[in-house]
Amino acid sequence: MTAPKSLLRPALVSFSALALLGGCTITPGTDTLAQTDPLEKFNRKVWNINSKADKLVMQPVAKYYNKKVPEPVRKAIIRIFANLEEPFNAINNLLQGKPYLAGKNIARLAINTTVGIGGIRDTATKIGVVSTVEDFGQTMARWGMNGGPYFVLPFMGPTTMRDAVGTGIAQWADPFSYCVRECHFVPNAATYAIAVVSVVKMRAQMAESGADSFLESSLDPYAAARSAFLQHRRAQIMDQDAPGNKSSNAAITDADLSSSGLDDTSSTSTSTGDPALDNAVADLESKAKGNDTPTPSQTSQTSQTSQTSQTSQTSQTSQTSQTSQTSQTSQTVNMKEKSEQAITAPPEKTISPDPEKKSLPSPENSDLGQKKP
Repeated sequence: MTAPKSLLRPALVSFSALALLGGCTITPGTDTLAQTDPLEKFNRKVWNINSKADKLVMQPVAKYYNKKVPEPVRKAIIRIFANLEEPFNAINNLLQGKPYLAGKNIARLAINTTVGIGGIRDTATKIGVVSTVEDFGQTMARWGMNGGPYFVLPFMGPTTMRDAVGTGIAQWADPFSYCVRECHFVPNAATYAIAVVSVVKMRAQMAESGADSFLESSLDPYAAARSAFLQHRRAQIMDQDAPGNKSSNAAITDADLSSSGLDDTSSTSTSTGDPALDNAVADLESKAKGNDTPTPSQTSQTSQTSQTSQTSQTSQTSQTSQTSQTSQTSQTVNMKEKSEQAITAPPEKTISPDPEKKSLPSPENSDLGQKKP
């Protein structure tokens, strides 16, 4: 009986905080200090250490995981972890004054745990109950707390002061994390296995999304990662990563499981599953390339203009050809008419002088016309 009481403590704290927040309108905190990056020298040193460790350990493990573990199993693991996040999502939605979204989190937990077989299938999304993922860092930002300085944690990656505090609080307030650590019916081996699988899963998702190639192609990988992280977090705080406000665990929906046989819709493997992060990466790639690559809309407009020009030229050529043919036909008809007239017309009579007939003398030259003297 001790385990259920332990699980209720974080929820009671959350509901108490929600009561204090009722009726308050707070402007979400900004990340101005994080964007200036006052700790850049320290962060770059830690970034270099993390990059070396990642290339030596995490990248090979992630590649081996993606290669050896079948895709249906990988997607099922992602969904299971997403389902286990739902209680903490509900707590944070309540703390942010969004009880309707918190109710959706509870509904998703009930549906996917039962009909979805523990979260292997995202049946809730299929019937229209979309996930709304929130963490405690987002909650503090919605309360008006600024992000603080941006810094890179050893072996954990980029974050802000606010998000680092939120991650620490989540270890005690998240029912799933609390149960894994405190519930006596969970073996220690299972606890370590869950932690390892969670880290490998996240790193494998980054490899599948193309984040590695994006950073390798960037002139300054550190600055590119910082910009992408801050844009992504700001979109999450402002609830701009709709629909569903999906996190890394909840990023895989039914549309991503067609090849696994678990669902019957098409899958996309080049996306991170988070629209905000995808847009941030796309913007950074566009800036890195100097905007040399035309956008699909520009390509479409160019194609339409070319087609219109070709159509206009073809029309003009056709009209000119038709006019020329008409002129030639008219000339041919006129020539034929003249030829026919020349053949059918009777020859003109010509009067030739009669040699036997002598011309009469004119009165002036005649002798009759002369007077006698």
